[in-house]
Amino acid sequence: MTTATTAHTGRRVTRDDGERTAPRHDLAHRVFAITTAIGLIHALDDAVLNRQPGVPVTQHLPALLVVTALAVTGVLLFGRLRTGLRAAMALLFGGAALTNGALHVMHISVDGPSNSDITGVLAAAAGVVMLVMAAALPFLHRGERQVSARRRWAVRGVAVVATPVLVVYIVMPIGVGIGQTHLFRDPIGAPPGDAYETVTFDSTDGLELSGWYSPSRNGAAVILVNSAGGDRLGSIQHARLLADHGYGVLLYDARGAGRSEGSPNGYGWDWRHDVAGAIDFLGTRGDVEPGRIGALGLSTGADVLIEVGAEDKRLKAIVADGATASSFSDIPPADRWVNAYMAPVTATAALLSGSTPPPRLAELAAQVSPTPLLLIAAGSIPMEIAMNRVYAEAAEEPVELWELPEANHTAAIRDEAAAYEQRVIAHFDEALLGNS
Repeated sequence: MTTATTAHTGRRVTRDDGERTAPRHDLAHRVFAITTAIGLIHALDDAVLNRQPGVPVTQHLPALLVVTALAVTGVLLFGRLRTGLRAAMALLFGGAALTNGALHVMHISVDGPSNSDITGVLAAAAGVVMLVMAAALPFLHRGERQVSARRRWAVRGVAVVATPVLVVYIVMPIGVGIGQTHLFRDPIGAPPGDAYETVTFDSTDGLELSGWYSPSRNGAAVILVNSAGGDRLGSIQHARLLADHGYGVLLYDARGAGRSEGSPNGYGWDWRHDVAGAIDFLGTRGDVEPGRIGALGLSTGADVLIEVGAEDKRLKAIVADGATASSFSDIPPADRWVNAYMAPVTATAALLSGSTPPPRLAELAAQVSPTPLLLIAAGSIPMEIAMNRVYAEAAEEPVELWELPEANHTAAIRDEAAAYEQRVIAHFDEALLGNS
């Protein structure tokens, strides 16, 4: 009877006499199970134990259940997979864990540890271990399978092609989706001037939002809706411009940002409830006359205002500065590679946020009228100008598209300062004050 030789992977092998032997200790499987468990503990901590303020325990339970099912399935399958598939699974799981954990590491470096940051750091470390294992496994087990040289090189060729495809179209998009739903909160300092008072108001779905308000001197007010980060700090320059022309200005932290309750979502899904709450708040102000509320949105905020403008006619003027795509559905079908990238991004963001994306922005732009709409498109982001042309074409009058090929995304207030002031103020003056 011959003796059996077992591979380092720990899978069962067959002896020459056909009898099956028990696997040896499988170190890779044990490491994968432990690191996956660490990532799962952090997911539980993040979604339930230390969830964001104002978030019900049920909001992220579906995502937690899906992540748990994937983790358990991955651990059970890992021991049965060949080395190449083990490396791919470690790469996928490791990339997700490291992305999530890295955001907590960044938060600690800015604000110090709080809430789920500790388990987040452990998840980041677990992700690093998985990625190292993904790189090491093919080298540690090379040559173990008794195959021809031709087949061995064919397998290596497939791996060389498949690995970057996996990274670019699976690992990276999932990481982006994780990042956009786990943005950490920047500290909010003092108001930008004595005229600004700290205010709170409720979104229409019950979250308490925080912001600053500078009272109106001309009877009209403008809501500022920020970019992906969501907090009020990104629109201070725009607030000063509008306040200098007598407008009341409300700049606030979107849900999950700054001092506001809720979970973050860098794509602005559900921000429409925040804007509706802001409109309600301005409606209670004695310095704001009825029918004189407008809004200016930057990047994600521009996308959101197209959505709000289609639904809420209390806004009497909209400036959408830097609208791009709110979700996968806004990408033109002909852009196949962009679609392939964005599909897992949107799916991941929808799962982890517990929110769903709005309808296509082109469809919503068609419903903004009769609210005057000014679209501002810069040239620094690919497709921004082209996509705004689609929205302008879909929209009914009154709509205006201002293209700035040399300006940076949402930076026209600096790159084209004089023209920006003239265009934006004229838009609000005509729509809110009746000045033409």
